[in-house]
Amino acid sequence: MSEKPTLKELRFAFDGALENVLAKHFHRDMESATLSAKFKLYYLLRPFIPIPLRQLLQRSRNRSLDIDNDWYIPRDFLTDFQAAIRSVDAATNVIHPWPNGKHFAITLTHDIETADGQKLVSDIAAMEEKLGLRSAWYFIPYKYKLDHGLINDLKSRGHEVGIHGYNHDGRLFTSRTIFNYRTSYINRAAKELGSSGFRAPMVHRNLDWMQQLEFDYDASCFDIDPFQAMPGGVGGVWPFIVGRFVELPYTLPQDHTLLITFGETTPRIWIRKLGLLQKLSGMAMMVTHPDYLDIASRLNVYQQFCEHVLQQPNGWQCLPSDVSTWWRRRSDSKVVKDATSGEHSIEGPASGDGRVIELARLFNDLEIPPLTAS
Repeated sequence: MSEKPTLKELRFAFDGALENVLAKHFHRDMESATLSAKFKLYYLLRPFIPIPLRQLLQRSRNRSLDIDNDWYIPRDFLTDFQAAIRSVDAATNVIHPWPNGKHFAITLTHDIETADGQKLVSDIAAMEEKLGLRSAWYFIPYKYKLDHGLINDLKSRGHEVGIHGYNHDGRLFTSRTIFNYRTSYINRAAKELGSSGFRAPMVHRNLDWMQQLEFDYDASCFDIDPFQAMPGGVGGVWPFIVGRFVELPYTLPQDHTLLITFGETTPRIWIRKLGLLQKLSGMAMMVTHPDYLDIASRLNVYQQFCEHVLQQPNGWQCLPSDVSTWWRRRSDSKVVKDATSGEHSIEGPASGDGRVIELARLFNDLEIPPLTAS
């Protein structure tokens, strides 16, 4: 692995003690984001393994992991973050994470893994549109034949189109040589599709190497997800800037884990996690796959969650590119204090739609959720 990004190349949501916690968990994730020898062998053999057998192996592995019932709650991070909040002046003024009076952000994303999944995109997008929602769709440029008519139609209807790696074989980060070779093709696909966002297949990640990718934002990190081949999690539930990217971690459990591995038939876990994200004024980023929303019962669970989102007050329902644009403006702004009046205001590009808030008000309802029974 290459040298990890330094703190000077990173800009987190908050400064001081809170930044230290965010940096600590980020660097911990970068250190653990490696593929084991077993997984490297698996990805070499993967093309020869039938898809049903691959799915069986994945489900068996996921169910064998020794995890807490609340594996989707980043408890270690929350403990550190709570302690950091107690250590700073509660009257410290910061720029609220979200613009225009919104309290939290919700952004829906989809990874399209197969040609069959691509065929299901229009119906899922139509369901979202009936609810007044739009989402981001990440296509694999060199695995199946891209439906450019579909892609153009999605964009014309207000959706976003991103790039999901190269060919989804799990080998993008197995060597620098492979990564360097594929980079030019990924960048070419981004230009052809007009994509500003990237997500790596299987959320494998090396944010140093990825600086070669020509995107505005990346969405390959997560706050916590023990089921990934590259373990870890950045802990934080807000965007951050790393090198050339705005990094947008997903913060809601993936659909495969909930609906297939554990057979969930309701959106209860998504709803519970959303409640925590609201208390943190965080970003609720969801990753689903048309390939797994392929039967009515699973699609219905996703639709129920979307309907729940619409019932939540002060949520910013937005696309990842919207978040990225806002976050750059927020990061390039600062809180200033008027010497005469003592009032605080924002100086910089976020001054028009951003707002100043005290940490005590921002996190006045923050409690680590109690453990749930099995």
